[in-house]
Amino acid sequence: MARYLLKSLSDALVHFEYVYLAPLFRRPPPQWIPVMVQSSQLVKKDTPFNINEIFDGYLWGVPTCRRSAEKRMMRKYGAANWHNKLILPRKDLKVCGSCGHYHEENRLCSNCYSKVKEETSALQEKMIKEQGLSPIDKEIAIVYQGEKQQYGDDFLKGVKVVEVEKPRPKWFSKNLLQKSGPTVELGNNETTAIKPHDLG
Repeated sequence: MARYLLKSLSDALVHFEYVYLAPLFRRPPPQWIPVMVQSSQLVKKDTPFNINEIFDGYLWGVPTCRRSAEKRMMRKYGAANWHNKLILPRKDLKVCGSCGHYHEENRLCSNCYSKVKEETSALQEKMIKEQGLSPIDKEIAIVYQGEKQQYGDDFLKGVKVVEVEKPRPKWFSKNLLQKSGPTVELGNNETTAIKPHDLG
């Protein structure tokens, strides 16, 4: 209760000071207002209006010169030897020799790489399933379906064999140093013509 009375009393004092005491002790207005009034009264009404008197001493951010046609075209289209903004035909696209898809020059074919990536992930999952969490103490050999009879007993003696229940892809050669592709199984005189992808 006492707290409420003190708060109401302080609010009443603040209100009294603001309403009654503030006008008595108010500072006089600044001196530049009468100067402006006097100067406006001294201006003659017969003098012509000049806009330069109003904006004298100000620098406005507007262009002072017209932009030339060469600069306009440079900003719009760029330069051929510097930064060309035109949409030009690409000349660095090549046809993959294995699958016929287009890819950039000096880069891997994305279609072939996706196939290799899928096969590699499948082999890794198979190896993890066969090996488990036990440490790797032997070399691992990947054997596809129907290939175990081709290897001798001396090859499979000190190697952990991981069998894959599917035939080996044509592009995945047994020796990774050997050139792979559709022309590996052909004879020396036979060639194949691979058509580009998505061409009618």
